[in-house]
Amino acid sequence: MRNHDPEIMIKAFELVRLGEEDVKKKFPAMYNAFCYGAPPHAGIAPGVDRMVMLLAGEDSIREVIPFPMNKNAQDVLMGAPSTVEQKQLDELHIAIVEDKE
Repeated sequence: MRNHDPEIMIKAFELVRLGEEDVKKKFPAMYNAFCYGAPPHAGIAPGVDRMVMLLAGEDSIREVIPFPMNKNAQDVLMGAPSTVEQKQLDELHIAIVEDKE
């Protein structure tokens, strides 16, 4: 089971001498996700794709996985990530609000 509680995350990082402000600065996405209630999750990863890579004699895992992403984390086959249409935002009742400073 992976951690999903921001308080436990802070305590874990305190073990390696990082305070709460350090965690917020260095890991803002993960900290914020935990604060908004990221669900607990668990699973297994046997590494089959890496075994296939070795058996096939390939140097890169991108050669054997079905939908590889490029070095910019883009899926060129699916065209993702892509821009979001206003219709999609409306369907999900999402509004984009600009930060006014």
